[in-house]
Amino acid sequence: MSTMRNYRVIVSNDATDDLDGMVRYIASLYRVESGHNYVNRILGKLASLSYTADMYRYSQFATARRIHPKAKTLSIMNHKWTVVFHIDGNFVIIDRFIPSKLMVD
Repeated sequence: MSTMRNYRVIVSNDATDDLDGMVRYIASLYRVESGHNYVNRILGKLASLSYTADMYRYSQFATARRIHPKAKTLSIMNHKWTVVFHIDGNFVIIDRFIPSKLMVD
């Protein structure tokens, strides 16, 4: 029986910039609080990567592999966003948040 690894989830600077852009966009349509709530929901979903990251296969998307050669992807928020991440030692590194419609093979 294999043991489940636990990772620490880290959000890269580029991914943080992506999240900031989401907040700005949503705030321009609604309120700043709405943008922050949306991003907090995203971060809550990503917390599970601390114990599920190994379950995901390496991505077949060229877009993801350009970001990191060992990229894995996760679709979130009703398939609106694709999270690109990789594992490095004891860490899951969130590399980018890409609109899912931009993911190409």
